[in-house]
Amino acid sequence: MVNNITISTIANATEDEEKVLNAMVFFLPEIIEEDDLETETVETEGNFGNPIEIHTVKISGKKAKLVFNYIIDLIKSDERNVNRLKKELDSRIEKNKLYLRFDKQKAYLEECKLFDGDDTVRIVVNFKIFVPSGKEEKVKEMVLERLDKRGVF
Repeated sequence: MVNNITISTIANATEDEEKVLNAMVFFLPEIIEEDDLETETVETEGNFGNPIEIHTVKISGKKAKLVFNYIIDLIKSDERNVNRLKKELDSRIEKNKLYLRFDKQKAYLEECKLFDGDDTVRIVVNFKIFVPSGKEEKVKEMVLERLDKRGVF
């Protein structure tokens, strides 16, 4: 039921690019190989004219399901993440997409922390849902089932 997942983050000129990329890789299980990923880097300017790079990784198809399950398991590694996600789930879903933001510094240290600040790794999970209405409710149901370990899809 997972169509694709997009993982993105911004690397400021003052940051070590390798560390930024490692923060993104933290959200990928070891079974995912470079050939499974569509990667893109866009060079642009920040608010004050400082150079930044926007790194994006996209995973599609069957591998996206593996990545989604892995991310949910990372979230479940800390009860505070689970409680926060359940509390904020309605505001993190739009149509058939789930929006998550994680602390980039913690991710580099291999810790999973839901976070709404500026320095984040952003993850968008796009689900395959073929109903004309009620997509948000279906996404919510699937995420809660996976969080509660009642279902794996």
